[in-house]
Amino acid sequence: MRMPFKQWLTVGVTVSLLIFLPGCWDYASINTRTAVMGVGIDPAEDPGKFEVTIQFPLLGKTPSSGQTTNPSDTSSYQNISTEAVSLAEAFHNLQRKMDREIDTSELRAIVVNENLSGELMDSAISQFMRLPRMNRLAYLLVTPEPAKKILSTNVSDAAPMDFVDRTFKVRQQGYVIRRELWQYWRDTTQLGVSPVIPIVQTEPTSASSSDALVFGGVCVYQNNQRLFTLNKKETFYINLLMGKVRGMSFDVPIGESTVTLTDVRAKNRVRCTKAGNTIVLSDRIQVVGSLAKIVDPSPKPIPPTDVIKLESQISSYLTEQLTATLEKLQASKADTIGFGRYYLQFHPEDEKKIRQSWGDMFAHAKPSITVHVQITSKGVLI
Repeated sequence: MRMPFKQWLTVGVTVSLLIFLPGCWDYASINTRTAVMGVGIDPAEDPGKFEVTIQFPLLGKTPSSGQTTNPSDTSSYQNISTEAVSLAEAFHNLQRKMDREIDTSELRAIVVNENLSGELMDSAISQFMRLPRMNRLAYLLVTPEPAKKILSTNVSDAAPMDFVDRTFKVRQQGYVIRRELWQYWRDTTQLGVSPVIPIVQTEPTSASSSDALVFGGVCVYQNNQRLFTLNKKETFYINLLMGKVRGMSFDVPIGESTVTLTDVRAKNRVRCTKAGNTIVLSDRIQVVGSLAKIVDPSPKPIPPTDVIKLESQISSYLTEQLTATLEKLQASKADTIGFGRYYLQFHPEDEKKIRQSWGDMFAHAKPSITVHVQITSKGVLI
């Protein structure tokens, strides 16, 4: 008896799906490739070269002698380094030390040494963006220490770059400005903004003899050359100016005591306008948070009139701090907020002027910062 056409069609489709079903083919890729988790860039002894360190996981293997830079042979990751004039040459040199193909498509983080010259930094960023299989969503970080040391710091059971990736994905945001590779490259090529890179460094721990990785503050760059550093408190104020604070807590001095706001979140509205011959840097920030500590240690609820007064006091304090932070940026001619981009949107005829002298225009602009604080009490004592 002949099989009906529909049954033949069903069999054909089923066989086709089985042939192209993923799984068996992926096994070969896993067996022949090494997924690089992190890349470190340090200056080399030769000023025309940089030292490249890559970090990759060990899949059921122990590190080979002479190749690992880790403090322990039981680590779940391995670092190897080489010196080269280009990233492509560095990866080719590193490939000769490995029995699997280097794969940077899943790269988690790139760590650069802050002592890298502007020329080498420019070259490194350009090459990272040009390499076809490079993950441009990888986080970019800068360190005052050797990048190789950051990649070699044991962090509990996780590889350092895996720890960085997970840390940057937590809800809390305030003391660092997260930057992916493509975002930094975008800021270096756009008009009216100064790029920043978050800082990572090691810190001794009291619980053990090993160091821990800590994040806080940013380095401000211009033409891929480091200008200055903002500490974590200044970075927090920058994040407030950009409306990018989430899940943070901070203290506010009220008289001789301190008030603490928690679960703080912020949003903002930035404008850059012209008033006659003066450029006005306008930023309206709304801060919402809950009271964690008040002046009166009593657990009794505070009356609404006191809440309104407290909101006004905190708003005034933040307005002063944010204005001072913005004036510091103006003194350095570094527009990390991106006021210049907003100005260009409404004044495209000034593009040439912005390209040539936005730093001076920004330095002489008039800041206009307004902060409105709202204290909430949903589900908590006020």
